[in-house]
Amino acid sequence: MKHLFLYRLFKHSTRRFAFVVLFMICYTILFYKKMDMVFFPYNSMYTIDFTKSNKAVTYAMKINGNIINITNQPYWKKDFLETSLAGYCNYILHDRTVFLDNYINQKFRNEQARNILLNRLTPGKTAAINWPRWYARFAGYTIPENAAIELWQYDLSYEKGNAVLTDSLSIYKTSLP
Repeated sequence: MKHLFLYRLFKHSTRRFAFVVLFMICYTILFYKKMDMVFFPYNSMYTIDFTKSNKAVTYAMKINGNIINITNQPYWKKDFLETSLAGYCNYILHDRTVFLDNYINQKFRNEQARNILLNRLTPGKTAAINWPRWYARFAGYTIPENAAIELWQYDLSYEKGNAVLTDSLSIYKTSLP
């Protein structure tokens, strides 16, 4: 018993023990309610079977036709930039909706409760317009006035360990004042 993680954690710090137990209880309830997607780091951890698929999709943002380079960023920042760009592009591709939009509309019959939850838990359409400016600033770029912003989707195929570009598509265009 003395070698169990929770026992040692309890002896070391009761606050951390309480946090871990609370997290486990919350996650169990959410998993039971089929809402385990709430914890975003785990959303796609086990969803890709690389042995059966050799295709991948990646995204890029362009300012006035020039791609924002994120490969020179530290690993944590590059990873955050890649995942947030993929999330925003999926948001654009799915008619500016997120998982919770569909979930709330499906689970709640009461229109008033549904509207309250949608307004408080999902991103507003007008707030999301400013995302490209935030993204560029976080990547270390400044957006000049009247800049043309484009989001691109690149489809890749892996053949013998090398990535080959199979298709590219502009999925969003705007100009920011």
